[in-house]
Amino acid sequence: MPPKELEIRKFEGSDYPEIVRLENKVFLEVETSVESLRFRDETRPEKCKHQRFVAELDDELMGHGFYSQWEGSYQPGKFSIHIEIHPNYQGEGHGKKFYQYLLKELEKHEPKKLVCYTREDKERAIRFIEDRGFEESMRMWTLELDVDDFEPEEYYELRKKLMEKGIELTTLAEMGIDEDTSRKLHEVYEEAMHDVPMSDEYTGTDHDRFIEFFEHPDFFPEAYIIAVKDDEIVGLSSHWKKEEQDVLYTQLTGVREEYRGKGLATAMKVKAIEIASEKGIPKIRTDNETGNEAMLHINQKFGFKKKPAWISYEKVLKR
Repeated sequence: MPPKELEIRKFEGSDYPEIVRLENKVFLEVETSVESLRFRDETRPEKCKHQRFVAELDDELMGHGFYSQWEGSYQPGKFSIHIEIHPNYQGEGHGKKFYQYLLKELEKHEPKKLVCYTREDKERAIRFIEDRGFEESMRMWTLELDVDDFEPEEYYELRKKLMEKGIELTTLAEMGIDEDTSRKLHEVYEEAMHDVPMSDEYTGTDHDRFIEFFEHPDFFPEAYIIAVKDDEIVGLSSHWKKEEQDVLYTQLTGVREEYRGKGLATAMKVKAIEIASEKGIPKIRTDNETGNEAMLHINQKFGFKKKPAWISYEKVLKR
């Protein structure tokens, strides 16, 4: 019997279910959905180039890859690339062929820097990436909390002190969303994002792009915590929930600079945990840059436990 030939082609809309099954097989516990992938593809800014590809053996989809750009850290020649091969076919040279295919497809965009990521428990992927000249740029812990193990009573006094200062906590579901609210939220979001550890400078997200994510299928306004003082928004802690998982995901917690150091971020996290408990959501997950000791200390004090870290890599291309 002749050896199987790997065929790589451009992604088609009908491939979404298969690539979701593949992603969930390669990265257990991540649980990507068709709706989430489609939303990201259909709402991508025009300036950000993006293309998915799939690999097939005997008409079986066993590989998926893409190149992409993120507006939040946009550079014209900077591209994120990603390749995943079904575990049954790893170690057979398919990833190498896919990588070369992606590089060829990228040539028309004149790439100057490539970035990629994997998880620290994926030893084969780490070897593959490092063998191709990529260097580690950052690590992010994934942290998980069992909600039932958290005892909020010790934080009641903190919330009382914040209320005495005129700071109240609510949610986007309770507050509602209008033009004024969305613009105030966007201001806090942008201020917070400029302080988030990244391997490259944060380049900003405009208001129209920001409010698009209120339509994301995983968006969960019931756990989008908002801190308000005198009708001004001074902090936020956004959480998403994937429909197929009983997990609440922390996306971003941020406080206006003049209100930092008062325990506001801690109070918002406590409220999110309480909401998860009320709604019967057993776990909360968050990410923590390994060098951000202050936030890591807060999360571990709450009882968050470390899971395998995500590693970011980059490669500056010689031109």
